[in-house]
Amino acid sequence: MGADVPLISAIEEAHEWKGGLSVELSKDFKERYVKTLQGREFIVYGGLLDLARHAGLRRITTNIVQIPNAENGMYAVVEAEVETGNGVFKEVGDASPSSVNRTILPHILRMAATRAKARALRDAVGVDLVALEELGDALPEDDIPSPPRPEEIVIGFGKYAKKTLGQILDMDRGYIEWLRDNARDEIVRKAARDLLSNRPNEPEDDIEKLRGRAAHAPHELIHEDSRDQFPQ
Repeated sequence: MGADVPLISAIEEAHEWKGGLSVELSKDFKERYVKTLQGREFIVYGGLLDLARHAGLRRITTNIVQIPNAENGMYAVVEAEVETGNGVFKEVGDASPSSVNRTILPHILRMAATRAKARALRDAVGVDLVALEELGDALPEDDIPSPPRPEEIVIGFGKYAKKTLGQILDMDRGYIEWLRDNARDEIVRKAARDLLSNRPNEPEDDIEKLRGRAAHAPHELIHEDSRDQFPQ
């Protein structure tokens, strides 16, 4: 663990749990290794490794149970085994196209292994927080890069399918607020948050002025400022 997060302070209280430890994480540890996503806390994989090392980590091994292929629907299964000073802990992780983000699709087997190792490590150190990497379809908001033109992102679901976020914001601000908090795709969540931040809730008369300005602006200028995005 880094020098700014002492090993001893990472565990404030411990007792027997599943043959290992049940831990209460310190404030410093949480600031470094615990992320909040949609109001729920997740621990990052690096934090589990640090706790495992403190618990006397001896080895982490994996065994591929099923290789993903077309016949099994690209369903990967991996078993992980973690050995610490408190014993041996085994867990299974799986992954398929339906359980990972589209950016993870080329790495389904690796995701299955990550989930297996994270679950075994959680058992070994007594942490009941799900590892962020287990999700397979989400990142902490602070780690998501801002889309350069969030107003141009087109969504492919719901009542506004095939419309851009800029168009939707003009028609239904409440829906953009819902996307900010609930969209499954982290890029959509981030883009919705950026759009709402860039264009505060305007009085109706100010909105009408903006509509008129956007309607007469050259197309290439309409995209310069997301606050001026309105469907033609």
